[in-house]
Amino acid sequence: MDKGEGGEVERVPPFRSRVEHKAPSLWAVLFIFLFFAGILFVLFLRSPLSHLSSISVTGHKLLTKQEIVKQSGVRLGMSFFGVKTEDVERNLRRLDAIKQVKLDKHFPSKLAIQIVEYPVVAYIQDEQTHIPLLANGAFLLTHPATSMLRTMPIFEGWDKEKASFSELTSQFANLPASIRSQILTICPKEDKPDQAVLWTRREHKIEVRIDQLAERMKLYPKFLKQSPGTVHLLDSIWFTPDH
Repeated sequence: MDKGEGGEVERVPPFRSRVEHKAPSLWAVLFIFLFFAGILFVLFLRSPLSHLSSISVTGHKLLTKQEIVKQSGVRLGMSFFGVKTEDVERNLRRLDAIKQVKLDKHFPSKLAIQIVEYPVVAYIQDEQTHIPLLANGAFLLTHPATSMLRTMPIFEGWDKEKASFSELTSQFANLPASIRSQILTICPKEDKPDQAVLWTRREHKIEVRIDQLAERMKLYPKFLKQSPGTVHLLDSIWFTPDH
């Protein structure tokens, strides 16, 4: 310690080492963030907020909402994240009436099911009820029509258990809509079980083999302007007027 002028003692401040404060590691911050985010996510999964609170169904006319939801395999209260779109769509396509399915999941707890049904192309008379025949050839035994549309063709007098009837409905469903709309009734031919008789709005009686119906009926538009009579669409094709 030195003395300056006048005998005063000059004080030298003590040396202090410089301490550097390191910034927290980026990985440490990330770990802490993920840790707490994981805890919040687990709490969310356990809370009612992550459970389905709403299931909406649109596009259905033949099937009921209850039938569709039951077949889908989803239910209110199940985990939102437990709903597998592929599984639900697969389940619903097992219903004969459903042509297309689309699912929309709205986070955090809503599910929307949109379906497209096969259209009804005819009705099958069954005692006091009429069963819808769909465009894919399927008929819904469990969904008889409550109010039948008179513009639809009607199958009358058929045994639904016979293979020929299944073939007939499949053939008829493949007809163009413009031809189907001309048909009033489809009946079996009494003496020939392999044939069907169709009655049209133009007062024509059409005789055709069941296994050739889809192909042969495409010829019917050529007879639309004919007077009332019988159109034979068999091995040979000809027309017989009533008078």
